[in-house]
Amino acid sequence: MIKITDLLKEQETFTATSKKSGETVVFKSKDARDTAVKSGTHSKIDDKDDGDGKKDTPKVNIFDKPKKDEPKSEPSKPKLETDPQAEKVAAEISKKYGITPEKMGEEDFKVAMGRAVYSALTNSNFHSEARELIAVLEDKPELSKRPDYPSIDDDDYQEKMDAIRQKYASTYTERDDYSSALGRETSDATKWDGVKSVGTLTKQLRDNGMNEFADKIESIFDKKENNSTKLRDLLPESIINEGTRSQVGIIGSNGKIVSAYVHYDGYPSNMKPGLKHHMKSDKDVLKLIKMGGARGIFNDKDIEYYKSGTPLKGDSKNIESYIKDADMKNGAEFVYLYNVKDKKWYYADTYKDTELKKLF
Repeated sequence: MIKITDLLKEQETFTATSKKSGETVVFKSKDARDTAVKSGTHSKIDDKDDGDGKKDTPKVNIFDKPKKDEPKSEPSKPKLETDPQAEKVAAEISKKYGITPEKMGEEDFKVAMGRAVYSALTNSNFHSEARELIAVLEDKPELSKRPDYPSIDDDDYQEKMDAIRQKYASTYTERDDYSSALGRETSDATKWDGVKSVGTLTKQLRDNGMNEFADKIESIFDKKENNSTKLRDLLPESIINEGTRSQVGIIGSNGKIVSAYVHYDGYPSNMKPGLKHHMKSDKDVLKLIKMGGARGIFNDKDIEYYKSGTPLKGDSKNIESYIKDADMKNGAEFVYLYNVKDKKWYYADTYKDTELKKLF
């Protein structure tokens, strides 16, 4: 009769490591083990055991149950809404440029998608969220704080700006044709909705099983509900040099107003020299409107027209209504209008003004 205590005793075994699989193999006898070692297919676990009678004696317990694989956690669910049209655009661009883990490898794909999200946020004027993204991805919370931008009139303006750019530099802020295009076009397809833009891009990550990285990106919206609106109420115009939307148009001889959307840097200190450089007559303004608006109007670079977009219309007899429409319907913070009668430029702050003021 076999006693249960006998079964619980240590049993003598002879083991060696398979050179092919790296696994430990148990042999029925010492001779069998030694033969396998001599043939070169296995190696001894204990080099000191050279056949002097010592036994490899791992403990065996019949009550030990084989470990089962722990159930995998369910994929995390997205927090952000996507945009169906933007999903199609993003899918087409990703396919066109090979922005997939199969083409790029997992790590490079993550970097590309991080850059795309950053591009989408800045294109949507979600600059505080863009900083939060870099802070999260680089694990540097201090980068989420808004830089103390210098005044453009400062003698060392360029030096200070270079220092800011260096501080906030990241692999995710680097521009490349493919990732930047993916983010920008996704943003455009959502009509510059930063939240839906990010949701659309993180969906691509989730579709490729990268839920953890998608969660990390979406966490940028956890702390703040609406941190990209009307920041100018808290800051002087002299240090605003982030994206600011505007409407740029014309007041015809009959008093009718037609204007086009301009996406970037619509604050007066940028627009004044930009309009002086590019908009010297009503023909220049009409071209802007016909081309569907622009990304920005800068005095040191060519205008990049949208080639699509719906003009905003109004009447100078009810200028307050037009200014409100520019704010509520288009999210413009400033309007700039060229009056064909006196050939002068006028502007208004859509948050505060009910009438036009002379620009130059």
